[in-house]
Amino acid sequence: LSVMGFMDQLKEQFSFSELTGLYQSYKSGELDVDKILNDTFMQKYTDFENVEALMTKLGIQDKDQLMDFMKDRSNRHHADQVVKDHSQFDSLIEMIKKALGK
Repeated sequence: LSVMGFMDQLKEQFSFSELTGLYQSYKSGELDVDKILNDTFMQKYTDFENVEALMTKLGIQDKDQLMDFMKDRSNRHHADQVVKDHSQFDSLIEMIKKALGK
């Protein structure tokens, strides 16, 4: 296992544990995707008009599906690439953390 591979794995586990935390907040109703990824935030930090435009780009019908979508690793990589291409963030989780003010 190369050092880079190890770092990627570490990052993957780190982002997954963060995701799990976000997912639990989401399930308990503490995380409102609409509120945190509001139009003002999206327009300031991304190329998207609003969170719906991001969802469309990801192929998600409904914001409520976002967290379930993110549980899948290949979806997560896809989402991270979209975020990387259209914002100043490296990953969707980084973007959500910024939106949460963490």
